[in-house]
Amino acid sequence: MANILNGMNTLLELSKRNLDKAAERLAKANRDVAQAREQETRLQTYRDEYIAQRNALSLEGVTATDLQNYMLFLKNLDQAIVSQGGAIHQYEEIVKHHLAYWQKCQAKKRSYEVIIERNQLQMQKLANRREQKQMDEFSSNQRRFLSANHSGA
Repeated sequence: MANILNGMNTLLELSKRNLDKAAERLAKANRDVAQAREQETRLQTYRDEYIAQRNALSLEGVTATDLQNYMLFLKNLDQAIVSQGGAIHQYEEIVKHHLAYWQKCQAKKRSYEVIIERNQLQMQKLANRREQKQMDEFSSNQRRFLSANHSGA
């Protein structure tokens, strides 16, 4: 029984390490999502500021070439924002994958803990039974000894 418990403790330690690694990967994936969202926000803010700045300048008049360049730049900026949204989606999918793996590792670790707890409880019950049996034998032997001494006296 002790060998099984030692093996289970080894498996538990391995599962804890796997869980820690999974947690690290999940945390990194969450950081990646946050950074991608921040980048998207920066792009959107830059776009808004650029439009506001351009609108102020357009009051003075704009050439056709400037307007064309402005529209092209906005189109490129919008494409960058859409691209960033796609990147965010990909990072979120990675987070889902790492979260599922972390949950699986957590469940595996917990199952080892439950098995170890059950084995320890069973070992404790066996030890209690042995102790009770020894106490009963001691008590029985003591009665026999006392009874034999009283009969012989």
